[in-house]
Amino acid sequence: MMKQISEHVEIIKSYRDLLDKEAKRLRPPELTVSFDKANPHHWCLSVVGDSLVRIRLLIEQSFQFVESLGIVAASRYLFELSIWLNLFNKDERYGLLYYDQLIDTQKNYYQSTLDQFKREIALLEEFAHRDEKELDGSMKQDASIEDVAVAIRNAEEKIDREAARKFSIYAEQAKYNGYGFQACLVKQNSIPPVESALLEIAAERDGFNKSILPIVSDLALDTKKRKKRWNWKEMAKEVGLDDEYDYIYSFSSKILHATPASITTNQKNLEAAEMLVFLKYIEVKLADLLDISKRYNASATLQFNQAKPNPLCGLGLA
Repeated sequence: MMKQISEHVEIIKSYRDLLDKEAKRLRPPELTVSFDKANPHHWCLSVVGDSLVRIRLLIEQSFQFVESLGIVAASRYLFELSIWLNLFNKDERYGLLYYDQLIDTQKNYYQSTLDQFKREIALLEEFAHRDEKELDGSMKQDASIEDVAVAIRNAEEKIDREAARKFSIYAEQAKYNGYGFQACLVKQNSIPPVESALLEIAAERDGFNKSILPIVSDLALDTKKRKKRWNWKEMAKEVGLDDEYDYIYSFSSKILHATPASITTNQKNLEAAEMLVFLKYIEVKLADLLDISKRYNASATLQFNQAKPNPLCGLGLA
């Protein structure tokens, strides 16, 4: 069976060049210039092209050394990607729903980053205060220069040890810059770009809601006109992949998450037979991805755009 596993790994790795060739075909530079955010076909084409690149990188990174977590993670990623691509095939307006999800993802990322920076500032300022307090408490009036140096070093090391136990992006830099000064640097250099990005995303969200959301309201909103929460299980059912969902998600959750089933077990890796099943699944998904990509023609899209304006253009988001 190990021979079979090796053979399937080599087949999967052989997809790298095929994916790269397709990606280049679907991602000509001129398409980026003419990209229209209000055009669902443009989003579908863009996502298919980008996914080819992403999966090529996934193959390069996950199949040099084959191990259980990497194989299961790759399978789950390909499964979720196949849901999107099948949704595009069912109704190109899902390309606009992808755009909607992208705005949300970007907002959540920058908001989380801003929240973390604010926590960092509070933490750095706290350590700056404690550093000063520790130093004052360890100093004696009649201390020699050597004693003062030792006291300073001990106080700094104590705070540095505590800082190292916290999740902090800037704690290492603060050891050299000083905690108070590092807090000032974060305020001045890190916060403004993130706040600016959030303002841009808010403007983009406003434009989407006004001009594009009505086009996909039946896909994005529930019966009470509230925005639907993305649900992989429901989307899998929408494209007939609910059986795959049940297997891939239950198995990957068991392996990837710190559940009792993954902790209290002697089996830490996939059995050879299970590994073979997942490798075959990845092969099928790679073949499907290439088949789907061949339905798209970047050149034809460019020619169409030049010959006839998109009826959805002029919505303020191109």
